[in-house]
Amino acid sequence: MARTGEMSQGQLRILKAVATLLENPATKITVQRIAQEIHVTDGAIYRHYKSKDDIFESIATYMEANLIGPLNRVQQGSEPLPKKLEMVFEPHMAFLEGHPGLARMLLGGGTTEAAPMAERVKLLNAKVRAQVAQMLKMADAQQGLVRDVTPEQATEMFYGLLVGTAVSYSFGNPQLGVAAQWGAFAGACVRGGAGGA
Repeated sequence: MARTGEMSQGQLRILKAVATLLENPATKITVQRIAQEIHVTDGAIYRHYKSKDDIFESIATYMEANLIGPLNRVQQGSEPLPKKLEMVFEPHMAFLEGHPGLARMLLGGGTTEAAPMAERVKLLNAKVRAQVAQMLKMADAQQGLVRDVTPEQATEMFYGLLVGTAVSYSFGNPQLGVAAQWGAFAGACVRGGAGGA
């Protein structure tokens, strides 16, 4: 159920409700609270999901598809590595912008709502970071990074922008647009990026 095209309208409506509820850290998420959010009975929720854990399992799968999916797709493409990095950066930022509640979950907020979520989110973060690190090592091997910037430093900066964006969306703080964030990263780390040498 990772892609929205594979979900029924009811399932998608439930997941959107949970994502909205996750935006408020004070909200305790229960099946009854989800049902109230979308104005249905508890039974209507159970027609789509067996339990609250099942709902959160679907959310985790959705997050993985949207955060790991772009990484997998660009690695199969023939674009130059700087373009691949940008092709990963933009959908990650768009996902975080479009899902502030899930951005909060990516940071560990709300992961106590369902038993397996804390470990699953920790693993998701590790996978994203590891794949970004791999891409930046490849960029370095192809002399795609600015001189004196190591792949480890570039990984910290790239991943730091993702986490910083998640924090900003979680708290509703203002931030730079995606193009400005990419420009700052590319200028500091990517050879030929905005101001890169």
